Amino acid sequence: MRFYMVDRVQEICFGKYVEAVKCISMTDDVFNEHFPGYPIFPGSLILEGLAQLSGLFFERSLAEVGHTWKRAVLVMVNRFKIREMAFPGDRLVYRAESKSFYPEEYSVAKVTASKEGKICAEGELVFGFIDIMDDGMKNITRDLLSFGLKDARIVEE
Repeated sequence: MRFYMVDRVQEICFGKYVEAVKCISMTDDVFNEHFPGYPIFPGSLILEGLAQLSGLFFERSLAEVGHTWKRAVLVMVNRFKIREMAFPGDRLVYRAESKSFYPEEYSVAKVTASKEGKICAEGELVFGFIDIMDDGMKNITRDLLSFGLKDARIVEE
């Protein structure tokens, strides 16, 4: 992946939910074009951040139940709505909650992005799972999971 749309995973409860932060900065490359003189963080990048967070969450949840080398692949976006625009200086809190988790088939996440306690985007994301066969990709996946969750608070319920 060329870019990450999540700055830090704050909290995770495997199989249930994950919460992360995205701090929007004027130095983000997207503001060179979107839009000069009136910078707006694109809704498609909020969706991308929520998809990255959900994929990481499902891959780690799969590992918890013994499916170590699976990759979560976004296959469907349901009822996704942008309710508020996001601007440089905003701190978005991303949350993904597992609506259904079938390790052999697919999983569905209810996702929200909020700023200052108010929801600015929400929807559902559906993921399928594929096997990771390549050893190089297994190493990348292992490193990404450990890096992405290194400072996260793990909640056990």
